[in-house]
Amino acid sequence: MRMNRSPPCCGGACASRLAGVESVVLHEFGHALGLIHEHQQPENGIKWNKEKVYEDLSGPPNNWDKKTIDFNMFEAYSEAEAAHSTFDPRSIMMYAFPASWTEDGFSTGFNTALSSKDKRFIRQQYT
Repeated sequence: MRMNRSPPCCGGACASRLAGVESVVLHEFGHALGLIHEHQQPENGIKWNKEKVYEDLSGPPNNWDKKTIDFNMFEAYSEAEAAHSTFDPRSIMMYAFPASWTEDGFSTGFNTALSSKDKRFIRQQYT
């Protein structure tokens, strides 16, 4: 049996792909530590353009039905259900979404690292 010992990619493309994997791992570890999606925290203040979100997420690659979109995107936790900090658009737990998904043009990029609020909140929960 032969194994290819060369790296799977090289240069900036490799670093970019690894950064994407690292951010997904950080996000999933956030769930393991009890963190919720930032856009679902009780005080998110997001003014969703629901029709546009339904339109985009009901097609490929998600192909979600309305009930799934409502649950994953619009249903916020109540104050009693989740400990949370103030809304943090830089959180590793924040989904990236375009300005067209909101009524006021608010959007977020793909966060790749724990924010200072993420670190502070986790520290508070486990000390």
